[in-house]
Amino acid sequence: MKPIALWPAWARNLPRLLLLGLLGWWLVNSATANEIAAGLALFLLGMRSLEDGVRALAGSGLETLVRTSTRSTLGGLVFGFFATVATQSSGIVSLMTMSFVSAKMISLNSGLALILGANIGTTTGTWIFATLGASLDLARYALPFVSLGMVLRFSRERAFAATGHILIGLGLILFGIHYLKIGSELFQQQFDLRAYAPPGYAGLLTYTAVGTLATVVMQSSHATMLLTVAALASGQIGFDNALAIAIGANIGSTATALLGAIGADAAAKRLALGHLFFNLFTALLALTAFPLFRAGTLLGTRLLGLPEDDALLQLAFFHTFFNAVGVCLALPNLSRFLRLLQRLLPDTTPALTAPKYLSPTQLKTPDVAIESLRKETWRLFDRAIDLIALVMQVDPKAMRAGEDPHELDHPPARVHTIDIDGLYRARIKPLSGLIVDFAARLAPPAPLAAKLQHILQASAAIQEAVKDTKHLQKNLVPGLQHPNSIVQRQYLRYRRHLVETLYAIAHLPREPGCDGSAAELTLVTHTSLAQLDPLANGLLEEWLKNGELSPEEATSMMNDTAYVRRITENLLTAARLLGEAALPPHAA
Repeated sequence: MKPIALWPAWARNLPRLLLLGLLGWWLVNSATANEIAAGLALFLLGMRSLEDGVRALAGSGLETLVRTSTRSTLGGLVFGFFATVATQSSGIVSLMTMSFVSAKMISLNSGLALILGANIGTTTGTWIFATLGASLDLARYALPFVSLGMVLRFSRERAFAATGHILIGLGLILFGIHYLKIGSELFQQQFDLRAYAPPGYAGLLTYTAVGTLATVVMQSSHATMLLTVAALASGQIGFDNALAIAIGANIGSTATALLGAIGADAAAKRLALGHLFFNLFTALLALTAFPLFRAGTLLGTRLLGLPEDDALLQLAFFHTFFNAVGVCLALPNLSRFLRLLQRLLPDTTPALTAPKYLSPTQLKTPDVAIESLRKETWRLFDRAIDLIALVMQVDPKAMRAGEDPHELDHPPARVHTIDIDGLYRARIKPLSGLIVDFAARLAPPAPLAAKLQHILQASAAIQEAVKDTKHLQKNLVPGLQHPNSIVQRQYLRYRRHLVETLYAIAHLPREPGCDGSAAELTLVTHTSLAQLDPLANGLLEEWLKNGELSPEEATSMMNDTAYVRRITENLLTAARLLGEAALPPHAA
């Protein structure tokens, strides 16, 4: 009997509906709240559009750029800085870095260097807000950006469409800053937040907590700093409290990486934890030596020739200054820091059903996700190769080392029936399901969609090969021990052919370009398959005429030849498809 719901759906959602209605009423009736909320919404929407545009414009060259830029710690630091300047989002750079680390494309050391660079790069947003937001009529420049961006957005050319996203994002960001500026000025006329600020370190800690909480809620340190610049410009908060919010925004910016680490592998979790530790260390350093950092800020802006009475530029300088000091202190100790993270989060042996290369953080970086999916499918392939080797009565390690051909010409001393169904359920099916599930959550652009299909088709071919092996085993086990020497020799040929095919596939190069090797292997194998078929080479008819083979044995041999052919073709198809799914050498 179906349980009776005590409350209808609309009643269960009543609190949420009332809250939304109250928020809507407040926005309609409060010009101040409307301006601030609209500015913040436009700013966050612009940030998202800007991120999407930069990611699409980078395309498949992103992986090449990351690989070449992170060969040294300094290179990783510089790349992290410029990547954050380009996207104006340390969060997206953190997630991108986690996806590369979890896919084993860059080392954890390089990933940490990228994060350090991103911490400095994210401070450039404060400089932009401090210089442009206070002196220019931003709304005047926003409309042309949005209009031109919309024209480009509908282009079929990927580069033009991505540029359109970027221009729309810039226009919305300018609109957001404009409305936040108006809202802050209206708010200042109604409230004076400085009257509620606790004195001394209590005030610093309070506003640090405010900055942390605001960044966690909005998932954007840029949004927090934009609000801070607007509040400081309108006189709502004092200079020291604005500096404290900047410190808190640094702590809160780690929330994106920490959320992205949920369900990720150990390497990605180490990176997220390292990000948190570094930002906590930097914040603690800035708060402990706050008078020194404040004095250094005033001195630095004076040496740069900046106006001594411009609190906004001083805030921007402070934001960069304390982050740069933290990076300078962390870089010499990066190796020790790495060992600490490895002790706190040691490597664990993954469960049979757990993926090795896949992580949710990769879904936002299609190039990385496709390559990780390809590696995971090769891992599935290796499991299938080992299973088929066991059915062929060969130890998988011996097969990979190169089984002695003369040994394969003789029946094994002991023949076992392998529980293929059990091994399939334990080792093949769960991993295959994870591959399909991960692929279903991907939305790659057109050039990568074909590669995704190759990977899924390869996974299907691998499973078909295992299923045909199950059927072959029924006659292979008795065939290898058959009293009729003709039957035994034929099944020994099947066995040798499949073991040699498994060996060749297991040693195919798996980097870009391996599809050519798979194609050459296909030609050789098809030749050997023709020689292996007793019906095609006329031996079957001769054996039957001479009475050396019964009709039942001949029928079984014909069926098993078909199984061997299908197993071989599916294995070769999977190898070829995985080779074709690799990114081109210049982009991988």
